[in-house]
Amino acid sequence: MGRVKVLSEVLAHKIAAGEIVERPASVVKELVENSLDAESTTIQIEVQDGGQRLIRVRDDGIGMSPEDALLAFQHHATSKIQTMADLDQISTLGFRGEALPSIASVSRLTVRTIDCEIVESSLPVGTEILFQGGKIIHQKEIAWPSGSEVTVEDLFFNVPARRKFLKRTATELNHVVRQVSHYALARPDVGFRLQHDRPILDAPAVSSLKERVYQVLGEAFLANLVPVEYKRDGVRVHGFTSLPHEQRNNSSTQYFFVNGRSIRDRVITHAVRLAYRDLIPSTAHAVALLFIELDHRLVDVNVHPSKIEVRFQDSSRVHRAIYHGIEEALLKNQAGLSSLARDVPLDQLRTRNLPGHEAGVARSIEHYFQRQPDSSFGFPQFRGAFSGSAPAATPPGSQQPAGQTEQTDPHGNLIPDTGGLSPIPVVLGQFVESFVVAADREGVMLVDQHVAHERILYDRALRKMKSGERAPTQRLLIPQTVELSVEQKTRADILMEQLNANGFEVEWFGERTLVVRGLPELGAACEEVSQLLQDLLDGAREADSGSQRVREKIAISLSCRAAIKINTPLTTDKMRWLVDELFRCDNPYTCPHGRPIILRMEIEDILRGFKRI
Repeated sequence: MGRVKVLSEVLAHKIAAGEIVERPASVVKELVENSLDAESTTIQIEVQDGGQRLIRVRDDGIGMSPEDALLAFQHHATSKIQTMADLDQISTLGFRGEALPSIASVSRLTVRTIDCEIVESSLPVGTEILFQGGKIIHQKEIAWPSGSEVTVEDLFFNVPARRKFLKRTATELNHVVRQVSHYALARPDVGFRLQHDRPILDAPAVSSLKERVYQVLGEAFLANLVPVEYKRDGVRVHGFTSLPHEQRNNSSTQYFFVNGRSIRDRVITHAVRLAYRDLIPSTAHAVALLFIELDHRLVDVNVHPSKIEVRFQDSSRVHRAIYHGIEEALLKNQAGLSSLARDVPLDQLRTRNLPGHEAGVARSIEHYFQRQPDSSFGFPQFRGAFSGSAPAATPPGSQQPAGQTEQTDPHGNLIPDTGGLSPIPVVLGQFVESFVVAADREGVMLVDQHVAHERILYDRALRKMKSGERAPTQRLLIPQTVELSVEQKTRADILMEQLNANGFEVEWFGERTLVVRGLPELGAACEEVSQLLQDLLDGAREADSGSQRVREKIAISLSCRAAIKINTPLTTDKMRWLVDELFRCDNPYTCPHGRPIILRMEIEDILRGFKRI
């Protein structure tokens, strides 16, 4: 008997569903896309338990007849494409005919709908169909006003292997909020409402993208963005991008759309990073909300079952348009791109022409090269070492004078004795007021003073948090308000108790505004309270209210802002303390962000460089 067998239809459908329905947010994505394709002007989304227990999407679109409603749940049934030619120029969000049957096969699904053509008739009768595990339980006529409503309950009830891999409610809800936010940004002309126990997003239809950004992401997010409007080689790029000083420590505030479809793409990501290459650190991320529009025939959206990836026919054309679009936007808003995008000789640096950070670096370098030798730092001066009695060097290729014989190098075998040196690092001084120079018996090291101090503070803060002690709070003289985006608001709801348990004193002050009355003692000197809190909420998008990761994020953010900055002169005692404390840390070689703290040159490297070994 053969070993190869055809899978049952039910099993095959469950496997296919795994490619499309990854988590509750995947269901929301597919249902919202169907609503948008149905020409809806208002879409309401309700979820419970992060979408694991209930997802309900209701719209006022064109709806479906009883025949279409039934057929829509057959695999590969779609109204979006009919021929091979249609596949080459897809203009709708959905087209595969797989989403609805895949969702129905792993849940209890109810659809209620009515064809818009009969709504005005004297007997407007709608249709209700109930599916359970992909099988029809009942179909009946109902009274229904307009549009469609799809209710998905008990997701993965019949696929326990998939259900156990779902995250906690907080994490799943974060993914749902992000998905809805993407499509709300993509379609300002459509009203969106998202509810999870209480309203999370309420964004009525507006006439401009700027208004929608204000609704979804908030006024503070919009304040440091500049408009992008650029067209080249048939590719149009428009939206918003951030000024160089507006940076994030992750890419969660980068939104990319191709012909209205929310996507992830390396070509676009690389173009954005390249445009900011000389303006922000390599570890930082710009804020970007970009819409790329081009002929539908020049982009293939049939690449991934969940339609989150695309393939461009000419990716270099898209890359150039994005790069030059951002460059032009920054230049128009005097972001200093042209002055920072090329190497500038040291003697031409003028601090008055550079932003604060670059000016500090320039001053430090100028100061270093202008200062006089100091006997307490550097190598001793051997005044008699090169007197006139020393034999003159013989030019290369010249003959030895008559009577002289070639001598071997008298210094070649001299190697310093390091046996008597202490293994404890000895501080030698400070380089450009940013790096501590130290040495031990193994070699010489440069210590980045900012990240070294950050590592010290991080370890201390984390130990205190793990001990269970309540972190001391430093009350602010003047409380500060922080406006949040929809995603940040969701995380703040979940993390509020955790923040207040770790030294913060925050509470709600309006629908999407927090008031900060106190900070942990470690962050008391922080001047950027709003940025501190937003970074915490952005960085904790995978965390829940009881997770260790939240405490780590708090410790990272506070230690980074409280640490000694570069371009800060340090006393010898301060440098010694910094090095001693650094080597008491569990990991003295990388900071909490993963940046290196120490650059070391081993004694073997030094001897090899001087040709002694």
